[in-house]
This record gives sequence, structure tokens and C-alpha cells, in this order.
Amino acid sequence: MNKNNPIEAELTDFRRQIDDIDDRLIALLSERIGIVSKVGELKSKAAPGACPIRPGREAEMVRRIIEKFKGNALPPAAVAALWRTIIGASTAVEAPLQISAYSPERDKDYIWLAREYFSPSAQITAQPQVKRVIGDVMDGKAAVGIVPMPHSADITPWWTHLLEHGDNMPKVFARIPFVQTSPPGRNLPAALAIARIVPESSGDDRSLLVLQADHNVSQHRLQTAFATSKLEAAWLNIATLHPDRRYHLIEIKGFITPDDAALQALLAGLGTSIFKTTFLGAYAVPVTLKGSETKEPAHAATANA
Repeated sequence: MNKNNPIEAELTDFRRQIDDIDDRLIALLSERIGIVSKVGELKSKAAPGACPIRPGREAEMVRRIIEKFKGNALPPAAVAALWRTIIGASTAVEAPLQISAYSPERDKDYIWLAREYFSPSAQITAQPQVKRVIGDVMDGKAAVGIVPMPHSADITPWWTHLLEHGDNMPKVFARIPFVQTSPPGRNLPAALAIARIVPESSGDDRSLLVLQADHNVSQHRLQTAFATSKLEAAWLNIATLHPDRRYHLIEIKGFITPDDAALQALLAGLGTSIFKTTFLGAYAVPVTLKGSETKEPAHAATANA
């Protein structure tokens, strides 16, 4: 290296500036983690052992960061990945975050999704059946479970196992990947994250509800009722657990819980043909980066219940 070369001297100065910025970033991250630790202490006092995840706030943070970097030379996907890692690592500082992920034989897609969302340092247990993932969360062996996104063609509807636990069941709180790009780095399937937490609105959400309906009530009648109530709904799956009723898994636009006024009016109109409505949770709508074309990935494997 020729130190007298003017270009090399200028490069050395730029590198020194970058090192200075890195030092400031390190100091700010350390300061941030210090505050996160205090937040964790307060949360543990208020609710010992509770899962520290705030899904609505996390989604709002990532959206805000992406917006601030619009037009920047740093790719939005890189910014989102960086902040998801910071958020995931910070949550683990608040409280240990053990994750249980569905992982059928030789299929590690859901483990990759968990690491990308919760940070590469996340502690993950692989389970060959979705029912075991739900069991890990129920038994406290894991704070979070990663399960496949339901599809109409699913033969074994894993989501029905959540209904067995009543009001104490884990709730869906996130859909991952949260930031979608095209072309994708890997052709990963969509997944849902569940935990024993209360989902919260992020301002742009989808809610999952299960309607237990009389078996004589057609899907068309239910769809018409939703359209009349101006609730945008999509049918994800239908299961028959009892001969006299069908279980409809429905995704509704917005943050909609069973006490929502429009939903209550809809149910009143259907009368006794609806036996029960169960709120499975909600998730922030994933971010689609400008200029990207996002397609729903194929279901990687059948969810083995």
C-alpha cells in the first residue's frame, strides 16, 4: 500500500469516519439494550413469567424504519432484517425466549423463518408435529410456537387443536416472513407465530376467527352474511369435528374480536345456526416492499397433527 497515494489517503480518511460511526452505533445499541433491560424488569414485576413480545408495536417499528429509509441507498430489505434482529435480540434480553418450530423430516423451512424473525441467536426446538409445538407452548417449554399458515387444501387442520384449550389457548400474533421481497432469498412457506399473549392492533391487521356453525348452514350463506356486514373475510379451512357442525376458519380484514359491533350484528342475524365464535388471534399485515412482486409460496409440507 502506497501511503503517499492521494486516493489511498482519502480512502483511509473515509474508513476512519466509518469506524467512528460504528463506535457511535455500538454506544447507541448498548444504551438501547440498557433501557430494554429496565423495561424487562418492570414487565417481570407486573406480570412474572409473561411473554414479553409486543407484536403490534414491533410491526409499527419496522414499518416506521422502512418508511424512514425510503430513497436511501441501503436496501429496505436489509434495513428490515437489521431491525428485526435488533428487536428479536432485545426481546430475548427482556426474558429468555425459547421457540418451538414445526419441522417435519428434512424440512427446516420453519426454523429458518423463526431465525429470520426472532434473530439468529434464538433458541429453537424442532418438532415433527404441529400438535407438539402447541403442547410446548401450553406446557411452558416454549414461549413461542411456529406453525404453518393454514390452507384450504390442508387435510389435517392443526388449528383445531387450539380449540381444545378454551380461553387459555395460545393466540396467533404474527405472520412470517413479515417483510416480503421478490425474488425471495429462499422460497420459504408462510408461517404463523403463536404464544400465550393478547394480540394487539398494529393499524393494519388480519384477524383469525373460528365459527362453529350448524352443518346445514352453507359456506355461501356465511360469506353473504359477512359481505352484507361489510366485513372482508376469506375462508382458510373448514373442519368437521362433530357430525352436527362445521368449524370455519376465517381470516377477516382488520383487528376484529368476537365483541366487535359489526361481527355481533352479523352473528345475531345468523341466530342459533352459529354455536360459538372463537378468536384465534391476529397478525400485522406483512410489508410488501415497493417494486416487489409477492406471491403466496406453496405449502412446503402437510401439517402433521
